Amino acid sequence: MAVVRPPESEAVSAPDTEGAVAPRRAADVVHLDAVGVRRGRRWVLAEVDLAVGPGEIVAVTGSSGCGASTLLAVAAGRRRATVGRARTAARHEVRVVAGDAPLPLLPGVDPDAADLTVVGLTAGAPRRPHLLSGGDRQRLALARALTAAPRLLVLDDPLSRLHSVERAELVSALARTLRARGVAVVWATRDTAEAFALADRVLALSAGRVVATGAPEQVSARAAEPELAPVLGPVSAVPGIVDGDMVDVWGQEMPLAASAHDGHCEVLVRPEDVLLVDVDGGPGVDAVVEESTFLGGTRRTIVRAADGSLVRLQHSSARDLAPRERVRIALADVAVSTRPLA
Repeated sequence: MAVVRPPESEAVSAPDTEGAVAPRRAADVVHLDAVGVRRGRRWVLAEVDLAVGPGEIVAVTGSSGCGASTLLAVAAGRRRATVGRARTAARHEVRVVAGDAPLPLLPGVDPDAADLTVVGLTAGAPRRPHLLSGGDRQRLALARALTAAPRLLVLDDPLSRLHSVERAELVSALARTLRARGVAVVWATRDTAEAFALADRVLALSAGRVVATGAPEQVSARAAEPELAPVLGPVSAVPGIVDGDMVDVWGQEMPLAASAHDGHCEVLVRPEDVLLVDVDGGPGVDAVVEESTFLGGTRRTIVRAADGSLVRLQHSSARDLAPRERVRIALADVAVSTRPLA
């Protein structure tokens, strides 16, 4: 196969199909090797590997424009890869449910009562789309897909119109059902918490490239890395000094998650790794609250540290912080990622 290469100035370079490909498992329902997709002169996917076996759920997550919908189309056999190799289930064995797609009137497709129950609908619920709410139309689309008994289910944010509590309950019920039935699932979601909750493996995309893949715990542990931070949520950049395999941050000696050059740097910090500590001059740094938002059981707070950096933290809502309140913050004892000074 010839390798089609875009100009070097493009943000996403052409995939290199001449290297080794991921090993194929005999049971894989979907297997993509170094897949790239070009739209016009722009590459929307590059060097993507994906393998999904029976009963496995792979969650694909990333910001808008990351290439997730294109990846799903290739996995479903609805779009050809420009380069690389793609093997998937036969068309009649695949069902695709997209949360933003209209639900057509399909009189011949009547979901089983058991599948209606899985998605939270009753047997007596209306079956005509115009009689259903947006969330129930999504439930009905999923029930129809389940009744078709697919080998492969491809889901593109299928629960986007459901309330957060209903959505979380349905995610759990669906995941249990799909695993029990041995259905291979590729599930795209922009909600990283949902991706971690439902998946056996998470694939994080940025600008058409895979920036992380692995078990949810493995990917979450890398959330402060420079490439992953924009995908998995906000991080704060605070000053530090690298010395060997440690970095000094606010007077604390923190282990490095990856090797870095000695000297001044920026340390990338996740909100959940920033702690409110007693104002007693211990490890940490003084700060002033700029804003604090109530989120139910937690609060999301932004403070201005004495070194001038803006720091985001997430903490218990029992600690109510007011703007301009003085606090002291420190880092939890975790390995941290760094990047060179701009």
